[in-house]
Amino acid sequence: MRTKYVGIIIVGLLVVVGGYFLLRGGYQAPASAPDPTSAPTVAPKETEKQTETSPPTQAPVTGAAEISVNGTEFSFSPASLNVKAGERVKITFRNKGRAPHNLVIEGLEVGTKTIGGGQADVVEFTAPSLGTYTFFCSVPGHRASGMKGSLKVQ
Repeated sequence: MRTKYVGIIIVGLLVVVGGYFLLRGGYQAPASAPDPTSAPTVAPKETEKQTETSPPTQAPVTGAAEISVNGTEFSFSPASLNVKAGERVKITFRNKGRAPHNLVIEGLEVGTKTIGGGQADVVEFTAPSLGTYTFFCSVPGHRASGMKGSLKVQ
């Protein structure tokens, strides 16, 4: 009978300690190890006005329009971005939340890596022709939870 109570106490302590580390974000994967799930997935789920363009390059260029976007559970700030067609764009994405997030631009095949809370990543590209493009978090369930925004190319 006494062994049963000791076992229950040990299991309870493991649940409490595990929950603490999970909520605190205590574990983060090593930055040097490649993560096969960190590549952005671009799978259209909504119909948006998009134009055909050649894929933008991600080579760094000076003089780019610099935009800072923060992500948290489950939104982007700002959720609406405006750029000029043909302009070099540099988006710095900062994950202000606890869950892993990324920023992927649908139809342009560009996006950040999936990053943990408190981390940042940068994506650079040349703005395509006129149109409105959706950007979103491609972590499963995040886009459906409202983590999306619009990039308007004028």
